[in-house]
Amino acid sequence: MFNNLHPGLVLILFGIVMTAVPERLRKVLMIAGPLLAAVAVFGLDGNSILSVEILPGITLELLHVDDLTKMFLIIFSVASIIGAVYALNSKSRFETGFEAVYAGSSMGAVLAGDWISLVIFWEIMAVSSWLIITSAKTESASKAGFRYLMIHLLGGNMLLAGIIIKVAGGSMAITCLTGTGDAAFWLIFLGVAVNAAIPPLNSWISDAYPEAPVGGTVYMASFTTKVGMFYIIRLFAGTEFLLWVGVFMAIYGASMALIENDLRRLFSYHIVSQLGYIVASAAVGGALGIDGAAAHTFNNILYKGVLFMCCGAVIASTGKRRISDLKGLYHKMPLTAVCFLIASLSIAGFPLLNGFVSKSLVMNAMAAGGYHIAEILLMVASVGTLLSIALKVNYFVFFGNADGESEEDCSGKHTDGHVNRCTGVCTDIEVKPVPLNVKIALIMGTVGCVLIGVMPSLIYGLTPFGSDGHPFTVDHVTQYIEIFAAATIVFVMYIDHMAPHKAITLDFDWFYRKPLAGAVRWTSAAVSGLFDACGTAAFKLVTVGSCYLHSPAAMLENMGIKVPRRQGGIEDDDVLMKPAGMLVAINVLLALIIVTVVMVVLKVQGVS
Repeated sequence: MFNNLHPGLVLILFGIVMTAVPERLRKVLMIAGPLLAAVAVFGLDGNSILSVEILPGITLELLHVDDLTKMFLIIFSVASIIGAVYALNSKSRFETGFEAVYAGSSMGAVLAGDWISLVIFWEIMAVSSWLIITSAKTESASKAGFRYLMIHLLGGNMLLAGIIIKVAGGSMAITCLTGTGDAAFWLIFLGVAVNAAIPPLNSWISDAYPEAPVGGTVYMASFTTKVGMFYIIRLFAGTEFLLWVGVFMAIYGASMALIENDLRRLFSYHIVSQLGYIVASAAVGGALGIDGAAAHTFNNILYKGVLFMCCGAVIASTGKRRISDLKGLYHKMPLTAVCFLIASLSIAGFPLLNGFVSKSLVMNAMAAGGYHIAEILLMVASVGTLLSIALKVNYFVFFGNADGESEEDCSGKHTDGHVNRCTGVCTDIEVKPVPLNVKIALIMGTVGCVLIGVMPSLIYGLTPFGSDGHPFTVDHVTQYIEIFAAATIVFVMYIDHMAPHKAITLDFDWFYRKPLAGAVRWTSAAVSGLFDACGTAAFKLVTVGSCYLHSPAAMLENMGIKVPRRQGGIEDDDVLMKPAGMLVAINVLLALIIVTVVMVVLKVQGVS
């Protein structure tokens, strides 16, 4: 019955409906949509077919199902269900609706069997995730969302240019590009690199994720970069130069996290670090490399989701997001603290947790390929992960004593008005109760981390080649225990230096943010001036389109259709007014120019 039901389209449809229905029905749809999508996922197989002919001779293949695709769809379904449970308290119909559309478009992207389907779902992902960020309705979210949209539309146009070359060359089906090295290879790689957060194209994560709604951040941490990883594996597996790109990502992300004070920025950098393991494993190629990359992506969604959910619970309960403003929360948020502890040990690769299981595959791939230096450097990155999350955040946010004092030092001291120095509990922080749905979501994600950790066959059986990482060998277990012991000693010795600093951290975007902003302003002015001078219908079309982008109701009213308006809707948010509308309009124009230029060049080359 569900053999040909597209799970992504199901979620997109549910998301659209959720933006228009009453709150009670919306909560039902929030859970029903991901559940139905999950049922559709498990109904898919190699015989599933869903094709749409858009033009004579051009057919979109919307369902391309293989073992790799099925594995990603399963974890995307799990993430959608957990994310929906976590976000049940959200009052914004637009935020929850866009989250479903975003999750559905991510599924559509991994199911795409042709280049055109891929770019369509890719752009829907970019726009819907931007709308999630801006649904926070703050000035910082507005600015971060604009920058996010700008970089992702840039990446989308690079991807489009490469795809047009492939399609014009008669290749509609998505195929591996490893070893080609032509223009299409590099354009598509750059487009994928944006979503994969490969430096220097990674800054959008630490810029935008901390400004999104707490529920939206959980969704975003689960999909955009993971779709990027899917296409790193599908298109570029075995591309050797990516090995050192991945190693750099792993070390760079962990190093930036060590000095970060903002909780969500810290976890954003660890997304980059963990993606480095996946990129490096995919670069090795072969059965072990591909299975290691796929398994680590799967597990990353679980433990990273728990970390972001715990972070969101802390922010929602305390109103604070900086590590330096928090202390001793274990006493007031015990479940959150325990779930965070488990997920933080998992991301660091502690035995009997899912991160250890997939890292074993990655390390085996390094060893089998003879990349011993890369293997050592990835172990160094694991130390950075342990220091910056498993030790730093757990100590300074949840379990440590106030001001780093020991129990002996605080003996006889009492509450000083702000901190009880004997318990480490912040008495001046009002902690609101964690909602039941948030607790349920935390438990669901944490149980997943533990189950896969103690039963590795659950994940190994899903990988494309069924590789066994043999994680519980004496060598693997003792290696990680030694790393944990050494890192803990270092942390205790230099605990004062590990304390969070209040300085602002700079990333790669420092090098291009201002020049790119100037280029966008110049381009906007040039395009507007061009159309003003011409006075053509095209100008009216672009102008009207950019204005109506933020308010579909205005378009309907101009057509004579009365539309009831609600206060607080997306049409009232100045985040979505002319700047973003003009950016999308310019992007559409650039896409048309790219298609035209590429087609002309290919035609000239064909004639010559």
